[in-house]
Amino acid sequence: MSIAARLEAVRVRLREAAAEAGRDPSTITLLAVSKTRPVEEIQEALSAGQRDFGENYAQELRDKADACGPLPTWHFIGSLQRNKVKYVVGRASLIHDVDNMALAEEISKRSFPRQTGVLIGVNIGREPQKSGWMPEQVLEVAPLVAALPGLRLEGLMCIPPATENPKDAAPYFEELAALAAAGRAQGLPLHKLSMGMSHDFEVAIAYGATIVRVGTAIFGTRSYPPKA
Repeated sequence: MSIAARLEAVRVRLREAAAEAGRDPSTITLLAVSKTRPVEEIQEALSAGQRDFGENYAQELRDKADACGPLPTWHFIGSLQRNKVKYVVGRASLIHDVDNMALAEEISKRSFPRQTGVLIGVNIGREPQKSGWMPEQVLEVAPLVAALPGLRLEGLMCIPPATENPKDAAPYFEELAALAAAGRAQGLPLHKLSMGMSHDFEVAIAYGATIVRVGTAIFGTRSYPPKA
């Protein structure tokens, strides 16, 4: 299948999931995860009407953003090191995984007096091998992040524990949505929920995802270069 055909198949899935959840599909952003993909494939997706792209590596985002011009909207969705924030600020409209205060402060410093949108990265499965704030920390740290100059706190993101059955991710998506709702009740701007990937984004939509991160279903299986 071509990238255009895969994109349309994903859009159909998204619209059907939104309809089943009683939601307007226009309130859900389809984010094409283009890490390791060449610029030519991004251009093909652009020609098929895709506008939002997500990158996991700072220098790769820098290079692709500079090569593709003004049309794509870039999101940074990977784990971001402080010394690489300089490659992302000014190019990414939204940084999805702000998972510690030192990183938030560096983004603030690099952004001000401009503003960079950020999401708080939540370790929703409380997995020791993953970064991110624990769910019980989120409502304490969110006001601190929101108060930093140059940051525009917009919501939360998570990657739940890997599951074979997509429905098994439902409790994690439900918990993230509940956290965001509790934060909004306190006046926090937690309106965006970045959750759900190629295999489980329909489940995420049922629980309120506003951004779904889809790579393989759009671009096909990735082939990584062999390690030296």
